[in-house]
Amino acid sequence: MTVNHASQFQAYLESEQHIARMIRRRIPKYGGKVALRDRADGSWEAVTWVEMGETADSLGRALIASGVDVGDRVGIFSQNRAAWTLADLAILSVRGVTVPVYATNSVEETAYIVDDAGIGVLFVNDQEQYDKALAVMEGCETLHTIVAFSPEVRLKGGSGSYSFAGFMDRDREGAFQAKLDRRLFEATSSDLYTLIYTSGTTGAPKGAMLTHENVLASLYGTGYPMPVGEEDVSFAFLPLSHVFERSWTWFALSRGAENHYCHDTKQVKEFFSEVRPQYMVSVPRVWEKIYGTVQDGIQKAPKVRQKLFGWALRTGHMYNGMINAKQVPGRCLSLKHAIADKLVLSKIRKVVGGKALFYHAGGAPLNPEINAFFVNAGIRLGVGYGLTEIFPICVCTPEDIGFGTSGKPIPLVDVRIAKSGEIQAKSPALMKGYWNKPEASAETLTQDGWFKTGDIGEITPEGYVRVTDRIKEILITAGGKNISPQTIETAIKEDLYVEQAVAVGDGKPYISALVVPSFPMLDALADIMGLSGASHEELVAHPEIIDFYRERIDQHTQHLGQVEKIKRFTLLPSELTQEAGELTPTSKLKRRNILQRHAETIEAMYAERRKVAS
Repeated sequence: MTVNHASQFQAYLESEQHIARMIRRRIPKYGGKVALRDRADGSWEAVTWVEMGETADSLGRALIASGVDVGDRVGIFSQNRAAWTLADLAILSVRGVTVPVYATNSVEETAYIVDDAGIGVLFVNDQEQYDKALAVMEGCETLHTIVAFSPEVRLKGGSGSYSFAGFMDRDREGAFQAKLDRRLFEATSSDLYTLIYTSGTTGAPKGAMLTHENVLASLYGTGYPMPVGEEDVSFAFLPLSHVFERSWTWFALSRGAENHYCHDTKQVKEFFSEVRPQYMVSVPRVWEKIYGTVQDGIQKAPKVRQKLFGWALRTGHMYNGMINAKQVPGRCLSLKHAIADKLVLSKIRKVVGGKALFYHAGGAPLNPEINAFFVNAGIRLGVGYGLTEIFPICVCTPEDIGFGTSGKPIPLVDVRIAKSGEIQAKSPALMKGYWNKPEASAETLTQDGWFKTGDIGEITPEGYVRVTDRIKEILITAGGKNISPQTIETAIKEDLYVEQAVAVGDGKPYISALVVPSFPMLDALADIMGLSGASHEELVAHPEIIDFYRERIDQHTQHLGQVEKIKRFTLLPSELTQEAGELTPTSKLKRRNILQRHAETIEAMYAERRKVAS
């Protein structure tokens, strides 16, 4: 039976109307049940649904007391924690507009957003962000209030600064409760929900304007096939500043699930064992690292264990292949799978908590071999695709993984491939434009109203969307060959000894690469090679280390075409960073900046060839 998604979405929109209303409508149902958990201040602390509503009321009244009017922009400059969501709910409850700021942003990057959005109140987390916010305030006309989540923050007196508890005390008597209630009553789906500033890989960030209808359309389309329930735990791993994590948080809460927050991604291994989530959204790099660690361990294991591991994965492949095809595995295969699961597969699942039902990955390509590895181990992992301006476009689902693709377009979304190869889309989730940038807004649409994603891709005969690269990032060699740098970089980064990679070669005779080692693994390798005590600068220039990486890079890129192979590479002695202008807040490569910053190193890789030729 064909589902009329347009009609069902209208009914959903009329029911939910507004994110703040959607969440608050569920408070009587869930009451004392835990909604949020975090350990940002040390030990795990829980927030019940009733407490979430009460805190949002207190914060909402304080925002009104601070002069926040309907449509005013309020910023959140913080790592993931329960207070992030509580502040977000309060802002939306007073019909304000939440403006996320990435926790890693510099003073200059934060000042740009505060000035451009006209932010008056800014929530921060720790001392570093508070100090940056104070520096922003000194040169900003609009910012007048800073609220610190962490009780450890040392506030500067007379600066318009408040602790989280102190800010809520601004209207402890409830003088503004009636005004808060009235605003909630008058809230509509056309209210502006957020400004999310794009990461700015090729220029200044732009604030994408999304309404409550936009985000509700994304929740409807994404959530349609997701069986998230009241007993489930979702793990907020990606930054809440990202459209993906924040949207998923509201969806999980709309289903009554608990949301647990990761405030430090470097502790992800510990978080997995403590949270044991059924659901989460993530980036491929997480899975590449886990895959690399497992593979490295197996390569060092005795031959018997290697054979057992291989047999278990093959059994998992046959078993899950039948499940994916909606077939019932036979008794013999089921018995083999039970043995394989007990001896091997369950141990892989335990790495991510052991309770995975479905994990999303987005933001970059995921090697289908790695995707299949986790699915064969019983971790259903699927890729999704979307942009801040129109999120999401397509997703894989628990019932339809779509290996090697980003899944099929979600309900309400239409996708087409232009003659140029560009992916273009239409959806009620499409932003209303960029804040204060009408010309840039107009440039995002075709003459017939389709959003231009800037990505190159294809739609398979089965209806899956496959993203291959960014239009502006395609490398064209001196020989006229079009090369996808992402394909090469993804292959190199599968190696446990590699942290970052940048393929270069635009206008050059061949492809080269800048490679950043995984420095913990490099240090361990140095110990094995008898190079303990050497600096990273010395190690990346050492012939034995270079030969070691040469062999591993060749191994991981052997499946690529001849013109895509890495002819030269240089190991860098330090990571690419946001502070140096080489990465966006979402860790995307700022290629133009990288090419400029490492121009001499890149030129040296081609100068070697010219010397040989002469």
